[in-house]
Amino acid sequence: MHLRSPALCIGAFMIVTCLMTPSAEGQSKGLRLADGTPNLSGIWVNTSFKRLDGGVLERFPSSGLPFQPGRADVWNLKLNGDPHHDEPLFYAGVNKDGDFGCRPPGMPQSSLTANAQQFLQPAGYLLIIYEGIHSARMIPMDGRSHASDLEPTFLGDSVGRYDGDTAVIDTVAVRAGMSDAGDHHMHSETAHYIERYRRTGPAMMSFELTTDDPKVFTKPWVAGPWKLELHPEWTIVEGNCEDAVFSSTRRDVNVLDYLHHSK
Repeated sequence: MHLRSPALCIGAFMIVTCLMTPSAEGQSKGLRLADGTPNLSGIWVNTSFKRLDGGVLERFPSSGLPFQPGRADVWNLKLNGDPHHDEPLFYAGVNKDGDFGCRPPGMPQSSLTANAQQFLQPAGYLLIIYEGIHSARMIPMDGRSHASDLEPTFLGDSVGRYDGDTAVIDTVAVRAGMSDAGDHHMHSETAHYIERYRRTGPAMMSFELTTDDPKVFTKPWVAGPWKLELHPEWTIVEGNCEDAVFSSTRRDVNVLDYLHHSK
């Protein structure tokens, strides 16, 4: 059984959470909100990632994808023994250049979390708060286009819309880097991601992810669908990258995956 401590209402995101959680929990009994929008509100955890030997979770395959010629070696990172290069989320101790190696998980790492994530639906937006590294995405859901001349960021630029029962989120302008936290898969600066979230029952939601990266693949491909389970009894707790956890002698990246699912 997984026990969770009460969340503290500190900081802008947590204030939003505390203000909105009561209504969100009340709404979670129905599959639609009062305005007819699909109800995604609540705290969810992905319970269907494949577990590999050693407890690592597989999000994406390493082979069998529509690779551009010679690009499989780009997707599958070649390890060189340098923890600043090899660690799944680039967590490593301080090196000779003073680099601590702590970088926030970007897209699609954040959406592929095995930690809890809370969905909130303020008018016109979908707000997703991630327990791991305590980041958040505020996504406009009015069907707008991406802004022009975007600067690449870790989370990229996300816009969304509702397509029937499904929330469709389109993300571009993601920094080149790690695609997932399990198998050292890498994407280029041309990566384009589409997430689809759909409530499938009172306590279930499906999630699938389309990857479109023309520098690596010949065509888009779809991963999932995965199953997310609703946990209204949980609260989001803080998880951050700290030198007490990620030091030059101890890099316990398993703290990122609490493995709420014991299956």
